[in-house]
Amino acid sequence: GGPEQAALPEERSWVRPMTASNWTLVMEGEWMLKFYAPWCPSCQQTDSEWETFAKNGEILQISVGKVDVTQEPGLSGRFFVTTLPAFFHAKDGIFRRYRGPGVYEDLQNYILEKKWQSVEPLTGWKSPASLTMSGMAGVF
Repeated sequence: GGPEQAALPEERSWVRPMTASNWTLVMEGEWMLKFYAPWCPSCQQTDSEWETFAKNGEILQISVGKVDVTQEPGLSGRFFVTTLPAFFHAKDGIFRRYRGPGVYEDLQNYILEKKWQSVEPLTGWKSPASLTMSGMAGVF
């Protein structure tokens, strides 16, 4: 980094907070989402890696978002999140669970090498966009 880097305020996050009102943005293009809770130690451990991944999102041509499950219980219901942190890949409305480590290098390779193609998509009723999961969002 040079002096041009110091000019950026450090708090600026490249990770987009996702909520019940904007989550449908992930239906278009390519996204990675992280579901977390502020009190979760393993979620906190992945924070800086997730930020680094998001900063490189433009190069990777991917948007990076995060969902605070304490603020968005409906969204965690819609994605059927049962463990934290939980990571999802979305491409043009097709969702897949990312089960690798929340480490920048692994995340980057997942996108660059299109490793998500070998992961079974969340199909039918399990898809966050399905009517069933919309119902689940209402339950939570």
